[in-house]
Amino acid sequence: MATILRRGTRLGKYRLERRIGSGGFADVWRARDSVQNQVVALKISNNDSVAEWGRKAIEHEAQIASRLRHPGVVALRNADWIDGRFVMATELARMHLAAYRPARRSGAVALDIVRQVAAGLAHAHSLRIMHRDMKPQNILIFEDGRAAIGDFGASRVAAAKTRTYTDAGTLGYMAPEQAYGRARLASDVFSLGLISYEMLAGLLATWPFEWPLAGYERFEAKVPTQLRPVLRKAMAFDPRRRYPDAVAFHAAFERALKRIEDEPERKAARRRRKRKSAPAPSPLAVQADAFRRAHGQALDLRYTCRRCEGPISEAMRHCPWCGSRDNSFVELTRFPLVCPECEKGVRPEWSYCPWCFSGRFQPNGRRPPKDPKAVRKCGRRGCSGELRQFMSYCPLCKWKPGRRWSTSHLPDSCLRCRWPTHRGFLRFCPWCGRRQRT
Repeated sequence: MATILRRGTRLGKYRLERRIGSGGFADVWRARDSVQNQVVALKISNNDSVAEWGRKAIEHEAQIASRLRHPGVVALRNADWIDGRFVMATELARMHLAAYRPARRSGAVALDIVRQVAAGLAHAHSLRIMHRDMKPQNILIFEDGRAAIGDFGASRVAAAKTRTYTDAGTLGYMAPEQAYGRARLASDVFSLGLISYEMLAGLLATWPFEWPLAGYERFEAKVPTQLRPVLRKAMAFDPRRRYPDAVAFHAAFERALKRIEDEPERKAARRRRKRKSAPAPSPLAVQADAFRRAHGQALDLRYTCRRCEGPISEAMRHCPWCGSRDNSFVELTRFPLVCPECEKGVRPEWSYCPWCFSGRFQPNGRRPPKDPKAVRKCGRRGCSGELRQFMSYCPLCKWKPGRRWSTSHLPDSCLRCRWPTHRGFLRFCPWCGRRQRT
């Protein structure tokens, strides 16, 4: 009789703690290795899969994974048959790429993930191993920010180009030739190119893959000039115009990064701009500069939007000049810590992010010091939390202020959210992003 899988079940030396994934072939559990006292991800085959696929097909993924030893590939810890089920133990990741928000917010984070995954895929391709199912759900993110490729269940060892493989892959990320059963190493490169573009542009590129693709403006703003042709070539529709494998793609990616590091283009451009007469500023720049001079100190407009370079404050959810919500304060905030959800500054004594709904932390247990910039106390009975201007929630109890914020520097109210704005200057509401009617 097959063992029932539930919390606390023992499979050999592993004790199941929580189911973290499920599929037609296997379930994935968070489990603890009772011998080594380590937490692992345990992939456990279903009862029906053994009868349907056979032992050889079931063991295929473990045989492939055992050949791959690289930081960019999820490490296989153990594989064995236990109580009639095939069990694979691997490193336990924090989440998969599709759920990792920093990759979509920050171009630097996204490009670093592409670099790590390309290195792992290059290692597999150097052994002639095709993954054949590259997608965000099969790229895992670990606690230290490391990205690695997992799930080599659909992988194959590359043979002659004329060989036809059985159907595998995920629609949306599958290379055109792979859809016709002609998968090759370049097919994995195409899939990684689509994943890269989706992270950087916010949209998944679709057929006929003609440039400029949808979302190219955002892609262009996040990707340095030297890297754009590398990613574009990786996504070439015709496999003959694409990198033949991830080894070539990773090498081209590294060369482009090296040129970015060595090229003194920015310093030279700054010197040239100083010599030349400054161009006439745009009406938006004039308007934004006037608003900063008049209200910058009161509204703490110490930062600039990375899309339009208009003045913004850390408390604002949208840029009031272009409406963008894509600003990160990871390297800019003056707070000691950063919320991983909205990437705005927080204090170590707080339990919740006062700027976004999702941010939740483990406070350090110390009593929060008196905040000199606080202008309001928490309205919940028994809570000693203090709120700075324009905070959406109390950082200690997550209480939402019932009374809307107001300031003489933003004399108008947004027609949608009723929070303060300035229709004479601002083009978008800084809080809900609604376009203002002047």
